[in-house]
Amino acid sequence: MSARITFGAALTAFLMVVMLVVVIFMPSDPDEDCSVPSGSQPGAILPAGTKVKPMKAGTYQLTSGFGERWGSMHQGQDLAGPVDTPIYATADGVVVEAGPARGFGMWIVVDHNIDGRVYSSVYGHMNDGGVLVKKGDQVRAGQHIANEGYNGEVSPPGPGGAHLHFEIWEGGRSGGTAIDPAPWLSESVEPDGSSASPVGPRPNTAELAQGTGEMAAIPASVGSEANWQVDTVRVARAVHAKFPEIQTIGGWRPRDDFPDHPSGRAADIMIPNYDTGAGKELGDRVAQYVMANKDAFNVEYIIWRQQYIPAEGTSNVMEDRGGPTANHYDHVHVTTRGGGMPSGSSVFGSAPGGIAGNAIPVPCGTGFVIDGGDVIKAGVIPPEFEPWVNKAGSMCPQIKPALVAGLLKQEAGFRVDLVSPDGARGPAQFMPGTWPTYGRDDDGNGQVSPTDIGDAVMASGRYLCEIAGQVDAGVSAGSITAPRGPVELYLAGYNAGFGAVQRSGGFPTGSPDYEIQTRPYADKIQAYAREFEMAA
Repeated sequence: MSARITFGAALTAFLMVVMLVVVIFMPSDPDEDCSVPSGSQPGAILPAGTKVKPMKAGTYQLTSGFGERWGSMHQGQDLAGPVDTPIYATADGVVVEAGPARGFGMWIVVDHNIDGRVYSSVYGHMNDGGVLVKKGDQVRAGQHIANEGYNGEVSPPGPGGAHLHFEIWEGGRSGGTAIDPAPWLSESVEPDGSSASPVGPRPNTAELAQGTGEMAAIPASVGSEANWQVDTVRVARAVHAKFPEIQTIGGWRPRDDFPDHPSGRAADIMIPNYDTGAGKELGDRVAQYVMANKDAFNVEYIIWRQQYIPAEGTSNVMEDRGGPTANHYDHVHVTTRGGGMPSGSSVFGSAPGGIAGNAIPVPCGTGFVIDGGDVIKAGVIPPEFEPWVNKAGSMCPQIKPALVAGLLKQEAGFRVDLVSPDGARGPAQFMPGTWPTYGRDDDGNGQVSPTDIGDAVMASGRYLCEIAGQVDAGVSAGSITAPRGPVELYLAGYNAGFGAVQRSGGFPTGSPDYEIQTRPYADKIQAYAREFEMAA
Protein backbone atom coordinates (compact mmCIF):
# COMPACT_ATOMS: atom_id res chain seq x y z
CA MET A 1 0.00 0.00 0.00
CA SER A 2 1.07 3.61 -0.43
CA ALA A 3 0.84 4.69 3.08
CA ARG A 4 -2.82 3.90 2.53
CA ILE A 5 -3.70 1.24 -0.08
CA THR A 6 -4.78 -2.32 0.66
CA PHE A 7 -4.55 -4.57 -2.36
CA GLY A 8 -7.57 -6.54 -1.24
CA ALA A 9 -9.67 -3.50 -2.13
CA ALA A 10 -8.35 -3.61 -5.66
CA LEU A 11 -10.97 -1.56 -7.45
CA THR A 12 -11.04 1.34 -5.03
CA ALA A 13 -7.26 1.29 -4.93
CA PHE A 14 -7.15 1.55 -8.70
CA LEU A 15 -9.15 4.75 -8.51
CA MET A 16 -6.33 6.43 -6.60
CA VAL A 17 -3.67 5.68 -9.18
CA VAL A 18 -2.94 7.41 -12.43
CA MET A 19 -1.93 5.13 -15.26
CA LEU A 20 1.64 5.32 -16.42
CA VAL A 21 2.10 8.50 -18.40
CA VAL A 22 4.60 7.18 -20.71
CA VAL A 23 3.99 3.61 -21.37
CA ILE A 24 3.45 4.45 -24.97
CA PHE A 25 4.36 2.62 -28.14
CA MET A 26 7.79 3.03 -29.55
CA PRO A 27 9.71 1.46 -32.43
CA SER A 28 11.43 -1.82 -31.64
CA ASP A 29 14.90 -1.42 -30.25
CA PRO A 30 17.59 -2.67 -32.63
CA ASP A 31 19.71 -3.85 -29.68
CA GLU A 32 16.95 -5.96 -28.22
CA ASP A 33 13.43 -6.69 -29.35
CA CYS A 34 11.52 -4.27 -27.15
CA SER A 35 8.12 -5.17 -28.47
CA VAL A 36 5.32 -5.96 -26.08
CA PRO A 37 4.91 -9.65 -25.21
CA SER A 38 2.35 -10.47 -27.89
CA GLY A 39 0.61 -8.91 -30.85
CA SER A 40 1.98 -6.55 -33.44
CA GLN A 41 4.37 -3.72 -32.70
CA PRO A 42 2.83 -0.28 -33.15
CA GLY A 43 4.38 2.45 -35.23
CA ALA A 44 3.05 5.44 -33.31
CA ILE A 45 4.46 7.43 -30.41
CA LEU A 46 1.33 8.59 -28.65
CA PRO A 47 0.98 11.15 -25.85
CA ALA A 48 0.03 10.04 -22.37
CA GLY A 49 -3.59 9.05 -21.86
CA THR A 50 -4.31 8.86 -25.57
CA LYS A 51 -7.49 7.04 -26.61
CA VAL A 52 -7.33 5.31 -29.98
CA LYS A 53 -10.11 4.19 -32.29
CA PRO A 54 -10.14 0.37 -32.38
CA MET A 55 -10.21 0.32 -36.20
CA LYS A 56 -8.78 2.65 -38.82
CA ALA A 57 -11.04 5.05 -40.67
CA GLY A 58 -12.18 3.62 -43.97
CA THR A 59 -11.88 -0.01 -42.86
CA TYR A 60 -15.29 -0.32 -41.19
CA GLN A 61 -18.80 1.04 -40.93
CA LEU A 62 -21.00 1.35 -37.86
CA THR A 63 -23.85 -1.15 -38.24
CA SER A 64 -25.32 -1.15 -34.73
CA GLY A 65 -25.00 1.31 -31.88
CA PHE A 66 -25.28 1.19 -28.10
CA GLY A 67 -28.72 0.74 -26.52
CA GLU A 68 -31.89 -1.30 -26.78
CA ARG A 69 -31.87 -3.73 -29.68
CA TRP A 70 -34.16 -6.68 -30.46
CA GLY A 71 -35.66 -6.57 -26.98
CA SER A 72 -32.36 -6.54 -25.08
CA MET A 73 -29.53 -4.19 -24.26
CA HIS A 74 -26.75 -3.95 -26.82
CA GLN A 75 -23.82 -2.92 -24.64
CA GLY A 76 -21.46 -1.73 -27.36
CA GLN A 77 -21.05 -0.80 -30.99
CA ASP A 78 -20.68 -3.08 -34.01
CA LEU A 79 -18.03 -2.05 -36.51
CA ALA A 80 -18.36 -4.14 -39.66
CA GLY A 81 -15.52 -4.66 -42.11
CA PRO A 82 -13.61 -7.29 -44.07
CA VAL A 83 -12.40 -10.42 -42.32
CA ASP A 84 -8.93 -9.98 -40.79
CA THR A 85 -9.11 -6.18 -40.69
CA PRO A 86 -6.74 -5.09 -37.88
CA ILE A 87 -8.16 -4.22 -34.47
CA TYR A 88 -6.20 -1.94 -32.14
CA ALA A 89 -6.05 -1.47 -28.37
CA THR A 90 -7.99 1.66 -27.51
CA ALA A 91 -5.69 2.67 -24.63
CA ASP A 92 -2.76 1.45 -22.54
CA GLY A 93 -3.74 -1.42 -20.29
CA VAL A 94 -3.50 -5.04 -19.20
CA VAL A 95 -5.23 -7.94 -20.91
CA VAL A 96 -7.51 -9.65 -18.39
CA GLU A 97 -9.32 -11.98 -20.81
CA ALA A 98 -8.26 -13.38 -24.18
CA GLY A 99 -9.84 -16.43 -25.77
CA PRO A 100 -13.19 -18.19 -26.11
CA ALA A 101 -16.25 -16.48 -24.67
CA ARG A 102 -19.94 -17.28 -24.89
CA GLY A 103 -21.68 -15.27 -27.57
CA PHE A 104 -18.47 -13.56 -28.63
CA GLY A 105 -16.78 -16.60 -30.11
CA MET A 106 -13.39 -15.18 -29.16
CA TRP A 107 -12.91 -12.02 -27.17
CA ILE A 108 -10.35 -9.74 -25.53
CA VAL A 109 -10.93 -7.67 -22.39
CA VAL A 110 -8.38 -5.01 -21.47
CA ASP A 111 -8.37 -3.10 -18.17
CA HIS A 112 -7.23 0.53 -18.30
CA ASN A 113 -6.46 3.16 -15.68
CA ILE A 114 -6.88 6.60 -17.23
CA ASP A 115 -6.51 9.71 -15.10
CA GLY A 116 -7.17 7.68 -11.97
CA ARG A 117 -10.35 6.04 -13.30
CA VAL A 118 -10.75 2.39 -14.19
CA TYR A 119 -12.20 1.30 -17.52
CA SER A 120 -12.41 -1.93 -19.47
CA SER A 121 -12.56 -2.27 -23.23
CA VAL A 122 -14.06 -5.36 -24.84
CA TYR A 123 -13.39 -6.68 -28.36
CA GLY A 124 -15.53 -9.54 -29.66
CA HIS A 125 -16.17 -11.99 -32.52
CA MET A 126 -12.58 -12.69 -33.55
CA ASN A 127 -11.99 -16.00 -35.32
CA ASP A 128 -9.64 -18.66 -34.01
CA GLY A 129 -6.18 -17.27 -34.63
CA GLY A 130 -7.48 -13.71 -34.69
CA VAL A 131 -6.52 -12.97 -31.09
CA LEU A 132 -2.93 -11.71 -31.00
CA VAL A 133 -2.49 -11.19 -27.26
CA LYS A 134 -2.82 -13.36 -24.19
CA LYS A 135 -4.10 -12.87 -20.68
CA GLY A 136 -1.65 -10.89 -18.56
CA ASP A 137 -0.04 -9.02 -21.46
CA GLN A 138 0.49 -5.30 -21.17
CA VAL A 139 -0.74 -3.55 -24.30
CA ARG A 140 -0.27 -0.02 -25.51
CA ALA A 141 -2.67 2.41 -27.13
CA GLY A 142 -2.77 1.69 -30.85
CA GLN A 143 -1.26 -1.79 -30.60
CA HIS A 144 -2.56 -4.30 -33.16
CA ILE A 145 -4.14 -6.86 -30.82
CA ALA A 146 -6.61 -8.77 -33.02
CA ASN A 147 -8.12 -9.27 -36.47
CA GLU A 148 -11.81 -8.87 -37.27
CA GLY A 149 -13.82 -12.09 -37.55
CA TYR A 150 -17.30 -13.56 -37.50
CA ASN A 151 -17.10 -16.00 -34.61
CA GLY A 152 -19.96 -16.44 -32.15
CA GLU A 153 -23.41 -14.90 -32.52
CA VAL A 154 -23.22 -12.72 -35.64
CA SER A 155 -25.86 -11.85 -38.20
CA PRO A 156 -25.76 -12.96 -40.91
CA PRO A 157 -23.65 -16.00 -40.00
CA GLY A 158 -20.35 -16.41 -41.80
CA PRO A 159 -18.02 -13.88 -43.41
CA GLY A 160 -20.91 -11.58 -44.34
CA GLY A 161 -21.47 -10.95 -40.65
CA ALA A 162 -17.87 -10.10 -39.83
CA HIS A 163 -17.62 -7.23 -37.38
CA LEU A 164 -15.96 -6.01 -34.23
CA HIS A 165 -18.24 -5.75 -31.22
CA PHE A 166 -16.64 -3.01 -29.12
CA GLU A 167 -17.60 -2.12 -25.53
CA ILE A 168 -16.39 0.38 -22.90
CA TRP A 169 -17.07 -0.28 -19.22
CA GLU A 170 -16.69 2.50 -16.69
CA GLY A 171 -15.40 1.10 -13.41
CA GLY A 172 -14.21 -2.09 -15.07
CA ARG A 173 -16.15 -4.97 -16.56
CA SER A 174 -16.30 -6.69 -13.19
CA GLY A 175 -18.59 -4.45 -11.16
CA GLY A 176 -18.69 -1.49 -13.52
CA THR A 177 -21.22 -0.20 -16.02
CA ALA A 178 -21.26 -0.48 -19.80
CA ILE A 179 -21.35 2.99 -21.35
CA ASP A 180 -21.98 4.21 -24.87
CA PRO A 181 -18.61 4.05 -26.67
CA ALA A 182 -19.56 7.01 -28.90
CA PRO A 183 -18.21 9.76 -26.58
CA TRP A 184 -15.07 7.72 -25.99
CA LEU A 185 -14.52 7.31 -29.72
CA SER A 186 -15.18 10.99 -30.36
CA GLU A 187 -12.14 11.73 -28.18
CA SER A 188 -10.04 9.04 -29.85
CA VAL A 189 -7.36 9.44 -32.50
CA GLU A 190 -6.73 7.19 -35.47
CA PRO A 191 -4.17 4.41 -35.01
CA ASP A 192 -1.00 5.81 -36.54
CA GLY A 193 1.05 3.06 -38.10
CA SER A 194 3.42 5.43 -39.95
CA SER A 195 7.17 4.88 -39.77
CA ALA A 196 9.69 7.30 -38.37
CA SER A 197 9.61 10.82 -39.77
CA PRO A 198 11.48 11.31 -43.02
CA VAL A 199 15.15 12.15 -42.86
CA GLY A 200 15.58 15.89 -42.97
CA PRO A 201 18.43 17.76 -44.61
CA ARG A 202 21.81 16.73 -43.31
CA PRO A 203 23.88 19.38 -41.57
CA ASN A 204 26.90 20.78 -43.32
CA THR A 205 29.60 18.66 -41.72
CA ALA A 206 32.24 21.26 -42.42
CA GLU A 207 30.43 23.57 -40.00
CA LEU A 208 31.24 21.15 -37.19
CA ALA A 209 34.95 21.76 -37.46
CA GLN A 210 34.83 24.94 -35.35
CA GLY A 211 38.39 25.72 -36.41
CA THR A 212 40.01 22.99 -34.33
CA GLY A 213 40.61 20.35 -36.97
CA GLU A 214 39.40 16.81 -37.34
CA MET A 215 38.64 14.58 -34.37
CA ALA A 216 41.03 11.69 -33.93
CA ALA A 217 39.77 8.20 -34.62
CA ILE A 218 38.79 6.24 -31.54
CA PRO A 219 41.69 4.06 -30.33
CA ALA A 220 41.61 0.36 -31.15
CA SER A 221 41.46 -0.34 -27.42
CA VAL A 222 38.12 1.49 -27.27
CA GLY A 223 36.50 0.14 -30.43
CA SER A 224 36.62 -0.13 -34.20
CA GLU A 225 35.18 2.34 -36.69
CA ALA A 226 35.06 -0.32 -39.39
CA ASN A 227 31.64 -0.64 -41.05
CA TRP A 228 30.26 2.49 -39.37
CA GLN A 229 28.60 5.20 -41.41
CA VAL A 230 29.78 8.80 -41.19
CA ASP A 231 27.29 9.98 -38.55
CA THR A 232 28.08 7.05 -36.26
CA VAL A 233 31.83 7.65 -36.59
CA ARG A 234 31.27 11.30 -35.71
CA VAL A 235 29.23 10.66 -32.57
CA ALA A 236 31.62 7.93 -31.35
CA ARG A 237 34.66 10.16 -31.82
CA ALA A 238 32.98 13.12 -30.14
CA VAL A 239 31.84 11.10 -27.12
CA HIS A 240 35.31 9.63 -26.70
CA ALA A 241 36.85 13.10 -26.93
CA LYS A 242 34.40 14.62 -24.43
CA PHE A 243 34.28 11.69 -22.00
CA PRO A 244 37.69 10.06 -21.56
CA GLU A 245 36.13 7.82 -18.91
CA ILE A 246 34.42 5.91 -21.71
CA GLN A 247 36.71 3.01 -22.55
CA THR A 248 34.49 0.88 -24.79
CA ILE A 249 32.34 1.88 -27.77
CA GLY A 250 30.92 -0.90 -29.90
CA GLY A 251 27.89 -1.50 -32.00
CA TRP A 252 28.57 -2.97 -35.43
CA ARG A 253 27.70 -6.59 -36.02
CA PRO A 254 27.09 -8.42 -39.27
CA ARG A 255 23.68 -9.84 -38.36
CA ASP A 256 20.80 -8.62 -36.26
CA ASP A 257 17.02 -8.73 -36.26
CA PHE A 258 17.01 -5.00 -36.98
CA PRO A 259 19.08 -3.05 -39.50
CA ASP A 260 20.67 -0.36 -37.32
CA HIS A 261 23.76 -2.29 -36.24
CA PRO A 262 24.50 -4.19 -39.47
CA SER A 263 24.02 -0.99 -41.48
CA GLY A 264 26.58 0.87 -39.39
CA ARG A 265 24.10 3.41 -38.01
CA ALA A 266 24.30 2.42 -34.32
CA ALA A 267 26.90 2.73 -31.59
CA ASP A 268 26.79 1.33 -28.06
CA ILE A 269 28.58 3.59 -25.59
CA MET A 270 29.43 1.35 -22.64
CA ILE A 271 29.20 3.01 -19.21
CA PRO A 272 31.79 1.88 -16.64
CA ASN A 273 30.38 1.11 -13.19
CA TYR A 274 26.90 1.68 -14.59
CA ASP A 275 25.29 0.23 -11.45
CA THR A 276 26.69 2.96 -9.19
CA GLY A 277 25.56 6.52 -8.70
CA ALA A 278 28.68 7.79 -10.45
CA GLY A 279 28.06 5.47 -13.41
CA LYS A 280 24.49 6.61 -13.80
CA GLU A 281 25.56 10.24 -13.62
CA LEU A 282 28.14 9.63 -16.37
CA GLY A 283 25.56 7.91 -18.57
CA ASP A 284 23.13 10.77 -18.00
CA ARG A 285 25.77 13.25 -19.12
CA VAL A 286 26.60 11.22 -22.22
CA ALA A 287 22.92 10.95 -23.16
CA GLN A 288 22.37 14.65 -22.56
CA TYR A 289 25.44 15.55 -24.63
CA VAL A 290 24.37 13.43 -27.58
CA MET A 291 20.85 14.84 -27.56
CA ALA A 292 22.03 18.43 -27.07
CA ASN A 293 23.95 18.00 -30.32
CA LYS A 294 21.44 15.75 -32.07
CA ASP A 295 21.35 17.91 -35.20
CA ALA A 296 25.12 17.95 -35.55
CA PHE A 297 25.25 14.20 -35.04
CA ASN A 298 22.15 13.58 -37.15
CA VAL A 299 20.67 11.43 -34.36
CA GLU A 300 17.52 9.40 -34.97
CA TYR A 301 17.11 8.21 -31.38
CA ILE A 302 18.99 7.03 -28.30
CA ILE A 303 18.16 4.51 -25.57
CA TRP A 304 19.43 4.85 -22.01
CA ARG A 305 18.22 3.17 -18.83
CA GLN A 306 15.16 1.65 -20.49
CA GLN A 307 14.09 4.96 -22.01
CA TYR A 308 13.63 5.35 -25.76
CA ILE A 309 14.40 8.98 -26.64
CA PRO A 310 13.76 10.11 -30.22
CA ALA A 311 15.37 13.15 -31.75
CA GLU A 312 11.87 14.58 -32.16
CA GLY A 313 8.87 13.73 -30.04
CA THR A 314 8.24 12.24 -26.63
CA SER A 315 10.51 9.79 -24.86
CA ASN A 316 9.01 6.48 -23.78
CA VAL A 317 9.74 3.88 -21.15
CA MET A 318 10.38 0.48 -22.70
CA GLU A 319 9.20 -2.78 -21.22
CA ASP A 320 11.45 -4.62 -18.78
CA ARG A 321 13.63 -7.03 -20.75
CA GLY A 322 15.14 -8.65 -17.68
CA GLY A 323 18.76 -7.52 -17.55
CA PRO A 324 21.07 -4.48 -17.54
CA THR A 325 22.23 -4.92 -21.15
CA ALA A 326 18.79 -5.68 -22.57
CA ASN A 327 17.38 -2.74 -20.62
CA HIS A 328 20.24 -0.43 -21.69
CA TYR A 329 21.47 0.23 -18.18
CA ASP A 330 25.10 -0.53 -18.99
CA HIS A 331 25.29 1.43 -22.24
CA VAL A 332 23.84 4.37 -24.12
CA HIS A 333 22.59 3.18 -27.50
CA VAL A 334 22.75 5.80 -30.28
CA THR A 335 21.19 5.33 -33.72
CA THR A 336 22.08 7.95 -36.32
CA ARG A 337 20.60 8.64 -39.75
CA GLY A 338 23.80 7.25 -41.22
CA GLY A 339 25.20 9.65 -43.80
CA GLY A 340 26.79 6.98 -45.96
CA MET A 341 30.05 5.13 -45.62
CA PRO A 342 33.16 7.26 -45.05
CA SER A 343 35.36 8.22 -47.98
CA GLY A 344 38.50 10.23 -48.41
CA SER A 345 36.44 13.40 -48.62
CA SER A 346 34.43 12.78 -45.42
CA VAL A 347 34.63 15.61 -42.88
CA PHE A 348 34.18 14.73 -39.21
CA GLY A 349 35.07 18.07 -37.64
CA SER A 350 35.70 18.58 -33.95
CA ALA A 351 33.48 17.54 -31.09
CA PRO A 352 30.48 19.89 -30.80
CA GLY A 353 30.13 21.98 -27.68
CA GLY A 354 28.61 21.05 -24.38
CA ILE A 355 25.05 20.77 -23.13
CA ALA A 356 22.79 23.80 -23.31
CA GLY A 357 19.86 23.32 -20.97
CA ASN A 358 17.90 20.10 -20.95
CA ALA A 359 18.50 18.11 -24.12
CA ILE A 360 16.05 15.30 -23.59
CA PRO A 361 12.73 15.99 -25.39
CA VAL A 362 10.30 15.06 -22.60
CA PRO A 363 11.77 12.82 -19.89
CA CYS A 364 9.37 10.28 -18.46
CA GLY A 365 9.11 7.05 -16.54
CA THR A 366 12.31 5.53 -15.25
CA GLY A 367 14.71 7.52 -17.40
CA PHE A 368 16.95 10.21 -15.90
CA VAL A 369 15.55 9.73 -12.43
CA ILE A 370 16.23 12.24 -9.72
CA ASP A 371 19.75 12.42 -8.37
CA GLY A 372 20.15 16.14 -7.70
CA GLY A 373 18.04 19.11 -6.79
CA ASP A 374 18.66 20.11 -3.18
CA VAL A 375 15.66 22.44 -3.19
CA ILE A 376 12.43 22.60 -5.12
CA LYS A 377 12.37 25.68 -7.31
CA ALA A 378 10.05 28.50 -6.24
CA GLY A 379 6.74 28.52 -8.05
CA VAL A 380 6.87 24.90 -9.18
CA ILE A 381 4.51 23.60 -6.48
CA PRO A 382 1.97 25.40 -4.27
CA PRO A 383 3.96 27.87 -2.14
CA GLU A 384 2.60 26.56 1.16
CA PHE A 385 4.22 23.20 0.39
CA GLU A 386 7.66 24.50 -0.68
CA PRO A 387 9.42 24.80 2.72
CA TRP A 388 8.12 21.45 3.90
CA VAL A 389 8.99 19.63 0.68
CA ASN A 390 12.54 21.03 0.84
CA LYS A 391 12.82 19.98 4.48
CA ALA A 392 11.41 16.49 3.92
CA GLY A 393 13.71 16.10 0.91
CA SER A 394 16.77 16.64 3.09
CA MET A 395 16.00 14.00 5.71
CA CYS A 396 18.14 11.35 4.03
CA PRO A 397 20.50 11.37 1.04
CA GLN A 398 18.33 9.02 -1.03
CA ILE A 399 15.22 11.22 -1.05
CA LYS A 400 15.30 14.61 -2.79
CA PRO A 401 12.68 17.39 -2.68
CA ALA A 402 11.58 16.78 -6.29
CA LEU A 403 10.77 13.17 -5.46
CA VAL A 404 8.72 14.20 -2.43
CA ALA A 405 6.88 16.73 -4.58
CA GLY A 406 6.22 14.07 -7.21
CA LEU A 407 4.77 11.77 -4.58
CA LEU A 408 2.47 14.49 -3.25
CA LYS A 409 1.22 15.32 -6.72
CA GLN A 410 0.52 11.65 -7.41
CA GLU A 411 -1.11 10.94 -4.07
CA ALA A 412 -3.52 13.86 -3.84
CA GLY A 413 -2.55 16.60 -6.29
CA PHE A 414 -1.49 18.70 -3.27
CA ARG A 415 -5.03 18.64 -1.93
CA VAL A 416 -5.15 18.96 1.84
CA ASP A 417 -8.80 17.91 2.22
CA LEU A 418 -8.75 14.76 0.09
CA VAL A 419 -10.20 11.63 1.69
CA SER A 420 -10.00 8.46 -0.39
CA PRO A 421 -12.80 5.86 -0.55
CA ASP A 422 -10.81 3.62 1.77
CA GLY A 423 -10.13 6.35 4.34
CA ALA A 424 -6.70 7.71 3.42
CA ARG A 425 -6.43 11.39 4.31
CA GLY A 426 -4.53 14.48 3.41
CA PRO A 427 -1.91 15.43 0.83
CA ALA A 428 0.19 12.32 1.51
CA GLN A 429 -2.85 10.02 1.80
CA PHE A 430 -1.97 8.25 5.04
CA MET A 431 -4.25 5.51 6.31
CA PRO A 432 -5.40 5.84 9.95
CA GLY A 433 -3.43 2.74 10.92
CA THR A 434 -0.19 4.01 9.39
CA TRP A 435 -0.35 7.65 10.36
CA PRO A 436 0.54 7.32 14.09
CA THR A 437 3.86 5.66 13.20
CA TYR A 438 5.11 8.56 11.11
CA GLY A 439 3.03 11.58 12.09
CA ARG A 440 4.55 14.32 14.27
CA ASP A 441 3.52 17.87 15.17
CA ASP A 442 6.09 19.24 12.74
CA ASP A 443 4.30 22.54 12.20
CA GLY A 444 4.01 23.17 15.94
CA ASN A 445 0.30 23.96 15.97
CA GLY A 446 -0.43 21.64 18.87
CA GLN A 447 -1.98 18.81 16.88
CA VAL A 448 -0.72 15.89 14.81
CA SER A 449 -2.88 15.71 11.71
CA PRO A 450 -2.52 14.10 8.27
CA THR A 451 -4.34 17.14 6.87
CA ASP A 452 -1.74 19.60 8.21
CA ILE A 453 0.68 20.29 5.37
CA GLY A 454 3.81 20.29 7.53
CA ASP A 455 2.86 17.17 9.45
CA ALA A 456 1.85 15.24 6.35
CA VAL A 457 4.83 16.17 4.17
CA MET A 458 7.37 15.42 6.88
CA ALA A 459 5.66 12.11 7.63
CA SER A 460 5.94 11.15 3.97
CA GLY A 461 9.65 11.99 4.09
CA ARG A 462 10.14 9.81 7.17
CA TYR A 463 8.31 6.92 5.56
CA LEU A 464 10.26 7.20 2.31
CA CYS A 465 13.58 7.42 4.13
CA GLU A 466 12.75 4.39 6.25
CA ILE A 467 11.92 2.38 3.13
CA ALA A 468 15.02 3.66 1.36
CA GLY A 469 17.18 2.42 4.22
CA GLN A 470 15.52 -1.00 4.11
CA VAL A 471 15.86 -1.25 0.34
CA ASP A 472 19.50 -0.17 0.36
CA ALA A 473 20.30 -2.68 3.10
CA GLY A 474 18.69 -5.43 1.04
CA VAL A 475 20.63 -4.40 -2.06
CA SER A 476 23.86 -4.37 -0.08
CA ALA A 477 23.12 -7.83 1.34
CA GLY A 478 22.24 -9.22 -2.09
CA SER A 479 18.66 -10.10 -1.16
CA ILE A 480 17.22 -7.31 -3.35
CA THR A 481 18.24 -6.40 -6.88
CA ALA A 482 17.66 -3.00 -8.44
CA PRO A 483 18.52 -3.24 -12.15
CA ARG A 484 16.51 -0.07 -12.85
CA GLY A 485 17.90 1.77 -9.85
CA PRO A 486 16.68 1.87 -6.24
CA VAL A 487 14.30 4.85 -6.50
CA GLU A 488 11.49 2.84 -8.04
CA LEU A 489 11.85 0.33 -5.18
CA TYR A 490 11.51 3.11 -2.59
CA LEU A 491 8.27 4.15 -4.26
CA ALA A 492 7.06 0.57 -4.67
CA GLY A 493 7.62 0.10 -0.95
CA TYR A 494 5.64 3.24 -0.18
CA ASN A 495 2.77 1.99 -2.37
CA ALA A 496 2.77 -1.75 -1.75
CA GLY A 497 4.75 -2.01 1.49
CA PHE A 498 8.40 -2.88 1.90
CA GLY A 499 7.39 -6.51 2.50
CA ALA A 500 6.27 -6.78 -1.12
CA VAL A 501 9.70 -5.57 -2.29
CA GLN A 502 11.47 -7.90 0.11
CA ARG A 503 9.43 -10.96 -0.90
CA SER A 504 10.02 -10.32 -4.57
CA GLY A 505 13.70 -9.50 -4.16
CA GLY A 506 13.10 -6.31 -6.14
CA PHE A 507 10.15 -4.63 -7.76
CA PRO A 508 7.01 -6.45 -6.53
CA THR A 509 5.74 -9.32 -8.66
CA GLY A 510 3.16 -12.05 -8.33
CA SER A 511 -0.02 -9.98 -8.39
CA PRO A 512 -1.79 -8.10 -11.19
CA ASP A 513 -2.12 -5.21 -8.73
CA TYR A 514 1.61 -4.61 -8.92
CA GLU A 515 1.43 -4.14 -12.69
CA ILE A 516 -1.84 -2.23 -12.77
CA GLN A 517 -1.21 -0.10 -9.70
CA THR A 518 2.32 -0.13 -8.31
CA ARG A 519 4.25 0.07 -11.57
CA PRO A 520 2.30 3.10 -12.88
CA TYR A 521 2.52 4.67 -9.43
CA ALA A 522 6.32 4.45 -9.29
CA ASP A 523 6.83 5.53 -12.89
CA LYS A 524 4.41 8.43 -12.65
CA ILE A 525 6.05 9.85 -9.53
CA GLN A 526 9.47 9.68 -11.16
CA ALA A 527 8.09 11.47 -14.21
CA TYR A 528 6.59 14.21 -12.04
CA ALA A 529 9.80 14.49 -10.04
CA ARG A 530 11.85 14.99 -13.16
CA GLU A 531 9.43 17.68 -14.36
CA PHE A 532 9.80 19.48 -11.03
CA GLU A 533 13.57 19.16 -11.15
CA MET A 534 13.71 20.58 -14.68
CA ALA A 535 11.23 23.41 -14.17
CA ALA A 536 12.55 26.91 -14.68
